[in-house]
Amino acid sequence: MTEAMSTAPRRERLNLYATCAAQFLTLAGMTAVLPLIPLYLQDIGVTDRATLKYWTGALGSAPFVVAVIATPIWGALADRVGYKPMVVRSVFGIALSTVGMGFSSTPLGLLGWRAVQGAVSGVFPAAVALITALTPELRISRALALLQTARAGGALCGPLLGGVLADLIGMRRLFFVAGAVAATTAIVCSLVIDEPRREAGAARAAAAAQRDWRTLLAAPGLIGMLVLVAVFQAATMCAWPTLALFVEHLGVARDAVATTTGIVVFAAGLPAMLTTTLWARLGGRVGLRPALIGSLLLTGVANIAIGLTPRLGGVLALRAVAGLAMAGFVPLAFESMNAQAPAGSRGRVAGFGSTAMMAGNVIGPLLGAWLAVHGGLAATFWLPGACLLVAGLALAARRPPASWS
Repeated sequence: MTEAMSTAPRRERLNLYATCAAQFLTLAGMTAVLPLIPLYLQDIGVTDRATLKYWTGALGSAPFVVAVIATPIWGALADRVGYKPMVVRSVFGIALSTVGMGFSSTPLGLLGWRAVQGAVSGVFPAAVALITALTPELRISRALALLQTARAGGALCGPLLGGVLADLIGMRRLFFVAGAVAATTAIVCSLVIDEPRREAGAARAAAAAQRDWRTLLAAPGLIGMLVLVAVFQAATMCAWPTLALFVEHLGVARDAVATTTGIVVFAAGLPAMLTTTLWARLGGRVGLRPALIGSLLLTGVANIAIGLTPRLGGVLALRAVAGLAMAGFVPLAFESMNAQAPAGSRGRVAGFGSTAMMAGNVIGPLLGAWLAVHGGLAATFWLPGACLLVAGLALAARRPPASWS
């Protein structure tokens, strides 16, 4: 990865590093607060256990319900006006909504700000579109892997730092700190990212390409990949909203739940951050399809085992395996979709992929809340794991399109 990027032009490197920093810091801020929402709800007066789980599921899904509608619009707009404005806008949106959540004193107010977050954010599709549009084909795979490494790093550091800060300064101040970090990141991105001005003919071609969305979706295997992305994201998000309750269920003392929850997330995030580029290399050597199958199968088995493990030590070890397995799926899936996208429509296709992720993010927390109430907290791991295992076996049995075999 380092050698590949060292040969890239200076502007290309700066754009990549700036978008990776934006992805890392915003995701760190978002994941710092998301696993701790059940604790914040308890702080503002939600004490009934069933009600707490349902509110947690609703708050986990709220931004993604709105984002399912908003993300394709932002993707189409990016193809028209440029990708840099979408990156800056999305980071500023996260800053605004996170601070708003810190001022909320009721579950309904918190829900409203979570919805605002979904409407105005969308860092990942904007970053993917920017990188794929401004990076030569030879370096796109490595650049997307580095972007995913930044995502994994943010997911790694956010919950751990969030748990420690929540125990030290309180949940409400944690929202303000995360919002301030996002605002600073947006300012830096606006100053550093350099996107060339589009020629009028190129802009018209991009607009024409993005309008024909039916042609884009008709690309071989694209619909199937979008469905697979949605299923994967739903499965991995199932346990997130109630993760703090799952940690408490393992026997952790109440005053240590926030920090321990961060450690549980860290256990998966560290292997994910370290192995994302290895998955990119594996996909280049053996093909996208075998790598995707391997990621799905291993993720499924690891999550089934987590749900069946009653001890914190075992959960931490299995979370490390799950993190290693999950690291490869998203960049490989987006690479396969990007390979089928016309140059002027990469923002649109990235928007489709992100919409599929958002759909999974809607379904996952709601399903997880329902499972936590009716099947127990462990079911939020083993049942989604079984779904991913089946998805991997189904992909292995299906004849692949030639474009991503």
